[in-house]
Amino acid sequence: MTSTIDLFQLSPLPMWIFDVNTRFFLDVNEAAMLLFGYSRKEFLELTVEDLKVREGQPRDKTIEHLILNGLDKETQLLKKKNGERVYTHVVSNPVEFQEKKGELELVTDLTERIESERKMLESSERFNIVSKATSDTIWDWSLTSGSIIWNRGIKGIFGHKNIINHTTTMSWRYDHIHPEDRERVVLKIQEYIDQKIERWQDEYRFMCGNGSYRYVFDRGFVLFDENGSPIRAIGAMEDITRRKEYIKAIEDQNKKFKEIAWIQSHMVRAPLARIMALVDLIKDYGPDNDYNMMLQHLASSAKELDAIIVNIADRTP
Repeated sequence: MTSTIDLFQLSPLPMWIFDVNTRFFLDVNEAAMLLFGYSRKEFLELTVEDLKVREGQPRDKTIEHLILNGLDKETQLLKKKNGERVYTHVVSNPVEFQEKKGELELVTDLTERIESERKMLESSERFNIVSKATSDTIWDWSLTSGSIIWNRGIKGIFGHKNIINHTTTMSWRYDHIHPEDRERVVLKIQEYIDQKIERWQDEYRFMCGNGSYRYVFDRGFVLFDENGSPIRAIGAMEDITRRKEYIKAIEDQNKKFKEIAWIQSHMVRAPLARIMALVDLIKDYGPDNDYNMMLQHLASSAKELDAIIVNIADRTP
């Protein structure tokens, strides 16, 4: 019996026993007193219902959502002596204590875990709010776990409908960079992290859900802890495909203009020079035996010049 009592009292997890008929606490261990802030005497004057958050009291809807959708029915929202709320997982077993029918409960504090999940959920919600005001795809990369949380842009802009909870791995992201761009981009990201450079940006082609590629302008900001170790990177990926296509169209047009300029400066000059020379000959020498031949050369050069002009017209955008 002594060893059982010792296990109860010295357990690092909060434990208590209550009367199933009156609901008053019959015994409580040190861990429970430490967590909830009550002395043993105060505990024994309370019922288990006194620790529960009553209906009508304000609740954190975000955390309640997590409890309802991500945890089981044994999750309970309790309150400390100072009013602070504690999210717990409670496991019960019937026991006989002091000749009374009791219930032994083991309590696990889930507050830290739920707070962490709440922050992730709020972070995702912030991404979605930002996505309504920008065409960028926002991403949040945990450098410790390797996971990336995306906003709605990864599905809406790039068509990756099968991503679960807007979360992927960094390997997934690297795999969707065009093979011709991948090594350059990956090495640059790693170089910036290794050299503790906070801001990074690059342009590359990113695969969409349908297998096609779009050009993106990607930039990020790396966060470091107090020891200088990288822990997180936050950034935005902008679809610049239209801009790249527009620039290419201008470059193609400039190429045609250069070809036209070359034709004008080289090909046009030759027949034009012959025409001018023939005109001078006809003017200076007048009709003779070579007159008809000069007219033929003049007509031939004129036709050549006309063909060049037609060619230039066809090349003009």
